This record gives sequence, structure tokens and C-alpha cells, in this order.
Amino acid sequence: MLSTSLLVEQTLLGLMMGGIYAAIGVGLTMIFGVMKLSNFAHGEFYMLGAFLTYTLVSALGSDPYILAPLAAIAVGFLGIILNKLVFLSLYKELREAKGAAAFFFQDLRFIMLTIGLSILFVDLALVIWGPIPIAIPSVLTSHIIKLPGGFSFSLARIMTFIIALASLIILYMFLRVTKTGKAIRATAQNPSAAALVGIDTYRIYDVTMFISTALAALAGGILGPIYNVYPTMGLDVVAKAFVVVITGGMGNIIGSILAGFLIGLAEGLGGVFLGTEYRQVVAFVIMILVLWFRPQGILGGRRS
Repeated sequence: MLSTSLLVEQTLLGLMMGGIYAAIGVGLTMIFGVMKLSNFAHGEFYMLGAFLTYTLVSALGSDPYILAPLAAIAVGFLGIILNKLVFLSLYKELREAKGAAAFFFQDLRFIMLTIGLSILFVDLALVIWGPIPIAIPSVLTSHIIKLPGGFSFSLARIMTFIIALASLIILYMFLRVTKTGKAIRATAQNPSAAALVGIDTYRIYDVTMFISTALAALAGGILGPIYNVYPTMGLDVVAKAFVVVITGGMGNIIGSILAGFLIGLAEGLGGVFLGTEYRQVVAFVIMILVLWFRPQGILGGRRS
């Protein structure tokens, strides 16, 4: 018989993991919503954030929860460099494309390019850091916080959730309040109209790529002390990120946030009712049901 304490514990753990799913999924949905392109290398930025955090911890000796934002910023600038050197020509060709067939042809080229980048980053990680999983040391992993009701969680897991939630709140306020955030939303709604009113859409693409890759890298850095870090860890995450994006509604930021928490919660409870070996299946079942009954996603009817 299932105990109430186990259900509550798994609910809390699911919500904590949902915050990470939301942070990763929001970055991916921003690229799709603003640039209308799919990034299959998104998981590798998550992986690079984890390895860069490990490298900074090894070099500076500080805690990963202090250095993870620095690693995220570095990966964000790498995203800008890739955007300018690799993706910019595809953006320009996409603007000149005529008709649906031309659009999907351009999108296919972008997909193949990002798959190639994914393979490249994995191979580079294998060469630089090796294939053996690495644990990022943190003093927070050994500290246990006891909550009312007899629940206890490591301080590292709680800090991971707080950082992920804070990053989502900051991003939401940035998009709603700042001039650049409003320009990002305008570009997502209609890039041609945004360009007509003086918005530099290519600069907006740079900012979007920075935010997207930095969020993914931050998630990798703060999860490093909890889970092992290895070169193919991004391949495990990118599928879940697409599940979040599709479930929430393609290009809808609020939808991705809600979907991230929903999937995290469903996985936590699914592990209780179905067994831990089936918990990874729950997310894909939810995506299939959403596509069946509401193909546009849970909030796909409106953009945020």
C-alpha cells in the first residue's frame, strides 16, 4: 500500500525536476518561437555547461552553484558565435525563401546542421574530458534539509530548484518589461513587421541564442553535483526538451514552463505507481495524449 509520505515526497521531487525541464524547454521554445527553427544540438549546450562548471570548479576550487552561472554565460557567448558564423546565412536564405516547400527545405538544412553540431560537441567532449562519468563536487550535496512532515532533501537539490525557478522568473520579467524583451516578442510574432519598425532582427536572434544556450548550460551546471556528467548526457535531455516544447505549445514560453512542471510531476508520480523503470515513458505518453486531443499544445492557442 502506498503511503501518503511517499506520494508527497515524489510530488516535491517531481516539481523540483520540473523546474529543470522548464528551464531547458524554455530555451528551446525561444529558438523555435523567435527563429522558427529547430535546434537538435540544444542538449549539447546543456552538456557543455556541466563540463565547463566542472572545469571551473577544478581550477578555482569554488562551489559549482557559484560557478555555474559563469559557465552558462560562457556557453551563451558560444551560442552567439555559432549564430553569427554558422546560422546567419541560413536565416538570410530563409527570408528569401518562397512558399511552404522552400521553408521546409531551409528548416531541414538547419536540422541537419544542428545534428552535425551535436555530434561534433559530443566528440570534442570525449576528447577533452574523456568517456568516464564525472561527479562535480559540492559541499551542498552532503547537507540534508529536513522539512515538516518528515521529508528530507539534499541542499544541492533544493538549491538547484531555486536557481532554476529564479532564472525562469527573471526571463519572464525580462521579456515583459525590458525593451529588448518586447523586441524579442515582436520578432516572434512577425519578424518582417518587426524589421519594418526598426528592430534589428539579427541582433534579436543573437540575444535569443544567448538566452537559450545559457539556460541549457545553467541547467547542466546546477545538475552536475546531483547526477554524473558525461559526454552523451545532452542526448538524454534533448528528447525531453522537445517533449516539453510540443506539450506546452510550439513557441509558447508560458506553455513550456507549465509543461516542464507537469512532466516533472508526472514522472515523479509515475515512478511510484508504475515503477521507476517506466517513469521515463510517462513524458512521451503525455505528449502523445496532448497531440491527440490538443495538437497545438496546452497553451498553443496564444503566444507569450
